Amino acid sequence: MIVKEHEIPAKLLKLAAAHKCLFEHHPDYRQVETELYRERSGYAGELRVDYPLSKLDFPHFILHDLRLRLFQNFFQMDTLLLTERFVLILEVKNFTGIITINPTFNQLIQTVDGETHTYDDPVIQVEEQKQQQLQWLGFSSVHELPVETLVVMANPKATLDITSEKHRDYIIPISQLTQKIRDVSQKYREPIMPVDATSRLAHKMKDHHNFKNYNIEKNFRIHYDDYKRGAFCPNCKASIMIRMRRRWECRRCKHRSADAHVNALKDYYLLKGEEVTNREVRDFLRVESASLSKHFLKNADFETVGKTNTRKYLLDYDYQKDFSYLLQ
Repeated sequence: MIVKEHEIPAKLLKLAAAHKCLFEHHPDYRQVETELYRERSGYAGELRVDYPLSKLDFPHFILHDLRLRLFQNFFQMDTLLLTERFVLILEVKNFTGIITINPTFNQLIQTVDGETHTYDDPVIQVEEQKQQQLQWLGFSSVHELPVETLVVMANPKATLDITSEKHRDYIIPISQLTQKIRDVSQKYREPIMPVDATSRLAHKMKDHHNFKNYNIEKNFRIHYDDYKRGAFCPNCKASIMIRMRRRWECRRCKHRSADAHVNALKDYYLLKGEEVTNREVRDFLRVESASLSKHFLKNADFETVGKTNTRKYLLDYDYQKDFSYLLQ
């Protein structure tokens, strides 16, 4: 049973909006593009575990992208499998190429087209998650439930060349995931807690989940003024539309739209924040009419704060439902 579905990261959506709106000559444009590619790849990899998990034939509860608080910090797990007998934490990587491990320096080394890239050892990463999860369970008065870990290489094009014995049992290709989980299940045959108590624990974890936001300007040399203004064409996705005769029109492909401003306001929300004034909407959409921008905002039915001359509209969007246009 899936208790918590996959979560589209705020970082992925904000990078997608920044990449779309940033001028290509900006010094951080390529860096944003590279980071966006990594985020897309990582998210796609996490989705790949759904099929092997769907083949499990014993009672279980699944929580994806779970981020819990422990003391003053947070720890996040790609996928957590909870049963009445054990907990299994999955760390999912979507690397391509040849994957090796340097156990001396605790590094994962990826070789693609003759180039090497070095990352932290994912086994150490997931083992740290295990220790944090054990502490979290202890504070929830769950002391006997064992916690296991696996690192799943989700990309079928990856070649694992792992000679370190201590890593072989923990790093697996996704094709082996279902059987590996069954092996873990056979290892723990006796229930530690009733299924209904396990269900309550899973939902408690979901209730304690903390969504992780992301700030573009803190991670790149980017300011709001570096972005292109306007409503992008939903057809060619490259050109800024102009407002003509109660419609938006693209000068490049001649596509017309009645509601291109809707996604533009969503872009603003990701790039700047939830508060916006009528003047700021006019500036971002490149329209001169205050009544037109007011019409856009009133139709969206946003909550407002302040009086007429200082009124701010509170943009309100759902990260999981309202930004599919950025992932296409």
